[in-house]
Amino acid sequence: MKRIEAVVLISRALSLSWGVSALYEASYLPERLFSYVHYHNGVAEAGLSPADFYLPELYRLAVAFVFVRFVGYLLLAIVFWRCGPWVERTLSPEIAELDVAANGAEGMTGS
Repeated sequence: MKRIEAVVLISRALSLSWGVSALYEASYLPERLFSYVHYHNGVAEAGLSPADFYLPELYRLAVAFVFVRFVGYLLLAIVFWRCGPWVERTLSPEIAELDVAANGAEGMTGS
């Protein structure tokens, strides 16, 4: 197996892993949204004090962070699925530098 094939294989495996993580994070959204709406509506209807706004704010923050994690994992999955030059350099930096050095040395030998 060539190095580029190994890098693509590892990159695709990482991409699938982050894709599954994104789906896992997305599975929390319905529960968090339901909790947020439930507590937000309860506090608004009851006319409670500002101290009672703790749970709605907590769930708003939880929904925001679940969404950010979902988007982050999804972006990582897309970037690693494409396996561009940056991903190749990230997954095997010393090998890529050695290849460039070896190709430069071959070019200098007159071939």
